[in-house]
Amino acid sequence: MSTISPTLRCETHPISGAVYQALGEGRVRVEDKAKGKSGVFRHDGTWIEGDLTHADMHLLGYVGGPDLPAGRDLPWTLMPALEVDLPAFAAAMSTAQERSPQKPKIIAKYVGDPGMQTPEGPRSSAHVPLEFFLENERKPELLPPVYRKSSPVPGGPERVPVARYFDRRYHDLEVERLWSKCWQMACREDDIPEVGDYYLYEIAHLQYLVVRTAPEEIKAHVNACLHRGRQLRDCSGKKATEFRCPYHGWQWNLDGSLRLMTAEWDFKGVREHVSRLPGAKVARWAGFVFINPDPDAKSFEDYAGPEMLEHYRKMQLQNRYKQADVTKVVRANWKVVQEAFLEGYHSLATHPQLVLRGSECADLRFDSFGNWSRLGHVGVAGSCPHRGMVLSREQLLESYRHTADFMREHLRGMIGNEVDQYSDAELNDQGFNNLFPNTSPWGGWARVVYNFRPHGDNPDEALMRVMFLAPWPQGKPKPPPKPQRFLGADQYWTEAPELAAFAKIFDQDCGNLHQVQRGLKTKRPAYVWMSGYQESIIRAFHRNYAQRLGLEDGE
Repeated sequence: MSTISPTLRCETHPISGAVYQALGEGRVRVEDKAKGKSGVFRHDGTWIEGDLTHADMHLLGYVGGPDLPAGRDLPWTLMPALEVDLPAFAAAMSTAQERSPQKPKIIAKYVGDPGMQTPEGPRSSAHVPLEFFLENERKPELLPPVYRKSSPVPGGPERVPVARYFDRRYHDLEVERLWSKCWQMACREDDIPEVGDYYLYEIAHLQYLVVRTAPEEIKAHVNACLHRGRQLRDCSGKKATEFRCPYHGWQWNLDGSLRLMTAEWDFKGVREHVSRLPGAKVARWAGFVFINPDPDAKSFEDYAGPEMLEHYRKMQLQNRYKQADVTKVVRANWKVVQEAFLEGYHSLATHPQLVLRGSECADLRFDSFGNWSRLGHVGVAGSCPHRGMVLSREQLLESYRHTADFMREHLRGMIGNEVDQYSDAELNDQGFNNLFPNTSPWGGWARVVYNFRPHGDNPDEALMRVMFLAPWPQGKPKPPPKPQRFLGADQYWTEAPELAAFAKIFDQDCGNLHQVQRGLKTKRPAYVWMSGYQESIIRAFHRNYAQRLGLEDGE
């Protein structure tokens, strides 16, 4: 289990100025000098003592909650790929922080974001047009044309019925019309590197064995014996030569063809009906294995669309090394969980420690191209309009170029001169993109991949999967990918130290979600509002969702 704040963190709230000081054993002292009050709380928000009786639960959790082991509170975008190199990296980071002046932590009153009107519609007052950064691109010849495209989701705020998040009718429709019809990421090719290696992919109550049948061939079979339906395999595995049912011994070859029926004399005329395991279509893209159970589905390339394929083309995700793979049970519908990662609007309230450093995410870009949506691909953090702090374009451009130069040299130490093929925009890209319905490979060098699924047939629980794909030189043999870690609903993300500092942020994000799931069931009126721009990718998702499920307006 994660330890409780062994480092005794101390943070200042970005708006109130109250100081949050860890006391150990999950307790936090909060002193608000402006109010002349103080109090002691549990990290989960429970008041213990004092005349200050309420505090920010997310900052309490960040300061006093379960923490990472020593030497693991590291920026995930900069970590070395290999475990053996982490101690030296952590020591170097510590030395650099001691020697370098720290970015100031600015406290400011909440003033609200007045917004602004642009040719594309209402935007935050921190908005900077895409064209500004692209016109100041220092290596325009390297910039992929897709980075210049703009495709905001049309329309304004929309209502989404709450029943979509918990009513079993929607869950059953998803199985029938999403999970049985859409392209979905199952695993990485590196997870099944040799012939006979197989990965058990589960979505709701559906199961598929994704198996490498030849060095350059992968197939997906329904994981059920055609005799009495027993699962052929209960978990992923290596170097199989056949799939033998443990119940009565029927066997299938790796390609799904029938090898053996025990006591076949007693099944006269049956062989022709069980000669091959039913399967799913398979696509390989950027080192991922996608499956689609629909035999009539269009190709993965047509489904993803040209914009997505072009956006990732130079990034060569197939060359990356999988340095982390963590799946956690979350007590909320998979859409509730995914939607927490399809906008940056929540940062002001959910991640106050980031806001203190100017990362409100109010100026993110949002574009949608059919089944693929792109979030935040060009731009730089720094403005905090809800606290009256908006950086000038000149300040943002200076920061933008500094980030590009830093990343260029940092990556040079990892992938060599390959880095010289990337523009400033690509080196700044931290976009948390999404391929409908449930997979989010981030853009640029953020190395993050999300995937969201229902936890079995329970619409009130989800599986959230997080991978880190570290930069790796092209042509250099990769070590075996890190095995998948599984966390239960009551465990913290910090129990996966391979996620570095991101684990603490995930704990803040997921700290909202069970309460959202419960609140949706009691909410009146029975719908939620999605904003015109900052939640526009969620609006795009629900438009695709309603179309796929065949829902009427407002259903």
